Amino acid sequence: MKLTKAKLGYIFFQEPISSAQGFFSKKLDNGFYLTLGLTISTYMESNFTGTFYYSKTTRWSAVWDDIPEESYERPGSLMSIEERKVYFGIENEQLRDYWWDGFDDSSVASFIEVIKLTESRFYEDQLLTKKIDDSLIVSQLKNYADEVKKLVSDIEKLNFTYSYLPDKEIKRIPMRWFKASEYVLKKQNGILNKNMVKNLASDAFIQSTIDNL
Repeated sequence: MKLTKAKLGYIFFQEPISSAQGFFSKKLDNGFYLTLGLTISTYMESNFTGTFYYSKTTRWSAVWDDIPEESYERPGSLMSIEERKVYFGIENEQLRDYWWDGFDDSSVASFIEVIKLTESRFYEDQLLTKKIDDSLIVSQLKNYADEVKKLVSDIEKLNFTYSYLPDKEIKRIPMRWFKASEYVLKKQNGILNKNMVKNLASDAFIQSTIDNL
């Protein structure tokens, strides 16, 4: 797939924990993160689509509890009927879920144009921003990640017994991020299991990478 971070304007992560098959994220001026996850078709391996996720975290597709479902959106839903006709090349006015060809340069270029066209419409939605800001779960997840980012450089100095670490380092996320995540969840009485530790470690690591660019 001929997509690069330079063309998209996001940071690419080899992110093995979310279900996205391509993971791009960036930080916005309001301190929120805009994440773009790619999904490859199970029927045609050349076809892909993308979904935005707008939040105070980078937990792509997380919309449980009071996290607003609208924070996870396909770009086609942010386009007018006329725009969809132009970019999708079809007359079906109801179609919002479009798939591009990752092996075709013109199709990839069209996808990038659609992302640039729609992303600001998504994150400049003040009502959505307020819903995210008011979410107790989003605030909790953000707090967890903030604590991990503060603790991670000193985690090896702590005398703590770990029970939920992965068997080995997952790709580019150093083990100290998983240790810090388990420690924070334990101290804050959060839900504690291997999956929660991995998800928090991934979120905090991605945030920290973006924050320190």
